[in-house]
Amino acid sequence: MARVVHYRHCRLVKPVPTGEKVVVSWIPEAFAEAGRVVKLKNDKTWEDGWVVREVWSSRLPAAQVPDFHELSKAHLRATGDAETA
Repeated sequence: MARVVHYRHCRLVKPVPTGEKVVVSWIPEAFAEAGRVVKLKNDKTWEDGWVVREVWSSRLPAAQVPDFHELSKAHLRATGDAETA
């Protein structure tokens, strides 16, 4: 039986010249450790230098992690706000 990978809900920050970027994301539990520096995928490229600032108790198996990109597209289609080209 394949091993189930779990994800943890985390707040990550990345220093930038004007302050810091902040993102909340589900990341694999193996990387979800406060203070750890990780890479995040931004569209099709990986961006290094994100620091795990907080790790919350929320824990889900990979199959249950919400796909917010798909949820957003479904919402746009349902509300008629989707771009039509």
